[in-house]
Amino acid sequence: MSLSFASISSAVALLGATISPYTMFWQVQGEREEARAGTTKQKVRGASLDIAIGVVGGNLVSFFIIVCTGATLFTHHQNIKTATDAARALAPLVGPYAKYLFAVGLIGAGLVAIPVLIASTSYCVAGTFGWPSGLSKKPWQSEGFYLILTVGMLISLVVALLHFDPIQLMFWANVLNGVLSPVLVIYLIFVGNNRKIMRGRRMSWIANMGLVLTALVMFAAAALLFYGLATGQGG
Repeated sequence: MSLSFASISSAVALLGATISPYTMFWQVQGEREEARAGTTKQKVRGASLDIAIGVVGGNLVSFFIIVCTGATLFTHHQNIKTATDAARALAPLVGPYAKYLFAVGLIGAGLVAIPVLIASTSYCVAGTFGWPSGLSKKPWQSEGFYLILTVGMLISLVVALLHFDPIQLMFWANVLNGVLSPVLVIYLIFVGNNRKIMRGRRMSWIANMGLVLTALVMFAAAALLFYGLATGQGG
C-alpha cells in the first residue's frame, strides 16, 4: 500500500469499476422492464434479492480475479500493456494454448459487456431528454434510444480501428467512473430518503450508512487523485 499517484489512480479505477455509473442505470432500467408477478411488496422483495445476489456474485468474481492476478503477474512484476501480455501469464498453466484460452475469455467478456455499456449510455441520454427507452421496445417505438445505441457501437468500432491502447482506455475509463460515481451515490441517498418519491419505502439506516461511507471513500480517493495531478505526480 502506498499513496503514490499510480496507487491512487489504480484505487480510483477499482472503485469506478465496482461502483460504476453504467451499472446503476442498467440495473434501474432492467428492474423497470422486468415483469414481476405479485404485489408491490413482493416485487420489491424479488428485486432486492435479485440485486443482492448479483452484487455478491459479481464482487466474488472480481475478488478472485484480483487474487489470481496478484499471485501471477504481480509476483513477477509484469507490466500489462496489451492483451498479449495478460495472455502470457497463462502460459505456465496451459502452455501454447494460453493465447487461445485468453482470447475466448476476452471475446466472451466483450459479448456480455458491450451491450450493457452501450445500452446504459443510451438509457442515460434518452432519460435526460425524456425519450422512450428500453430493449424490450421495438426500434420504431424508441427511435432515439436505438439511434444512440447504434452511434455508440460505431464510435467504439472507430476507436478500435484507430489502434488506441485498449488497456489504457479501460483503465482511464474506470478512473473517470470513479470520479463521477460518488456524485450519483449522493443523488441516490437524496432520492432514497425522499418521502414524496419513496413514500413508505425509504432506505433503512443501514443502507444510508453504507452509501454515505461509500461516498466518503470515493470522494477521498478522487481528491487524492486530483491532488496528485495538481502537484505534477501524474506525469
